[in-house]
Amino acid sequence: MRVGISVQVLLMLLAVVASAQTDDLLISEYVEGSVLNNAIEVYNGTSDNLNLAGYAIERYSNGTTTAVSIPLSAVDLEPGEVFVIAHTSFTQPQLANQLSDDLNFDGNDALVLAFNGEPVDRIGRVGEDPGEYWSCTGGTTQNHTLRRLVGVCVGSDVPGDPFDPCDTWEFLPVDTFDGLGSHTADCGTVEIATTPWGGVKALFR
Repeated sequence: MRVGISVQVLLMLLAVVASAQTDDLLISEYVEGSVLNNAIEVYNGTSDNLNLAGYAIERYSNGTTTAVSIPLSAVDLEPGEVFVIAHTSFTQPQLANQLSDDLNFDGNDALVLAFNGEPVDRIGRVGEDPGEYWSCTGGTTQNHTLRRLVGVCVGSDVPGDPFDPCDTWEFLPVDTFDGLGSHTADCGTVEIATTPWGGVKALFR
């Protein structure tokens, strides 16, 4: 009778194909448009319904380390859904779930998505004044819409780290709003070979 099988082998045999997901909310779109056409889209790529109570957008202007905190409305966000917060002067307010006078950022203001004060994701670098904007070969954080690349599944939760917008963002022309309201993320799958339960039982015979 064969009885020598490790727990690790057993777990591998019973493993199934699983979809990869995000661990928390992500900033999926950033609109720094003309006048006060400012908006931030937040995406729920987890497998859970998340209530936004406790989440906030923190604005750090011109290199300051003191934030203006904008709490998000305490609504439920289902997996795959997004939440859009925009300035009250946004020219297409129907695209927003929440409006705020405090969402008045420029290209040189760092923005942090936080939960109960703990950073979850960010745009820009807290404590750094980059001049007019952060930039890379793809574009700048001023007069552009930035859309998160579909392969990004982990937020940038260290606000003081260097920020290169080309790492995780694509650049679109100023006042591009057609992507607000939805986001697609491709986090891939984890594929592990499986063995039917009958095959596992056979190992103990």
